[in-house]
Amino acid sequence: MSAGADESEVARLAPGLTLALPRVPHRGRVGEVRASSAGASLELHDFRTYQPGDDLRQVDWNAVARTGEMILRVRQDEVSPRVEVLVDASRSVALSPTKEARAREVALLAVEVGALQGLTPTLLTSGARPERAQGAVCRSALRASAFDARDDLAAALGRMPPLRPCGLRVVVSDFLFEADLAGLVARLSRGASALFLAQVLDAEDLEPSGGEGARLVDAESGAALEELLTEDVLAAYARRFAEHQRALRTAAVRARATLMTLPAAESLRALVRGPLRPLFLAGGGA
Repeated sequence: MSAGADESEVARLAPGLTLALPRVPHRGRVGEVRASSAGASLELHDFRTYQPGDDLRQVDWNAVARTGEMILRVRQDEVSPRVEVLVDASRSVALSPTKEARAREVALLAVEVGALQGLTPTLLTSGARPERAQGAVCRSALRASAFDARDDLAAALGRMPPLRPCGLRVVVSDFLFEADLAGLVARLSRGASALFLAQVLDAEDLEPSGGEGARLVDAESGAALEELLTEDVLAAYARRFAEHQRALRTAAVRARATLMTLPAAESLRALVRGPLRPLFLAGGGA
């Protein structure tokens, strides 16, 4: 895997970990509750909003009449057992080799643990050429993916393959872009029984150091965002960053998602023992 990602460390950690799959049914948007046991494979369990590419034969027109939204009937076999990992393959996430490496490792670890757990992993990457991979080819697909998208994740979702219903969805990104965060996280949560947001941040994301001639630059466009990084500029960045993080946390709470902020400077093993712990039920030999 490129950018210094350590696949061998992922292989060492994965056997001792278990993904934290949701243990209780979740409530659908129109008030229906999924049954706790699957029963027959065609038994109705939940509802969700329509996404491009969905089968229109599953539209519940009574729900459409009540809510004004396109509502689909969801069967248990659509949502379990499956884990979906979405990777923000933008230039921002590849701003440093360490940041890109950690993002790749976190995504691969979620895929590998899911596969060992008997789930069917799906990997989506938002590069300039979006890709979807499923099953055993996820590792090679992630290895071959380029972090070269010029748009952020919120914009890239419109050109990516649609998200599908799943038991657990993991989104790997830095989430450092201007967007309707509440709307974005709500969109990412649709069709998933549980959503985990893995926010990978470089040291310079967390606290820019400045220095002679240093400037803030948009990683996607290359445009200079500020003048020289004076103390005032750095203080303003710190305020904006804190506000952004509060908004992201609020959006996650509203969507019943779990936000995990991951310093890229820490090793994958340290992240598993620390901020990544909510994603896993057991640490095993980690």
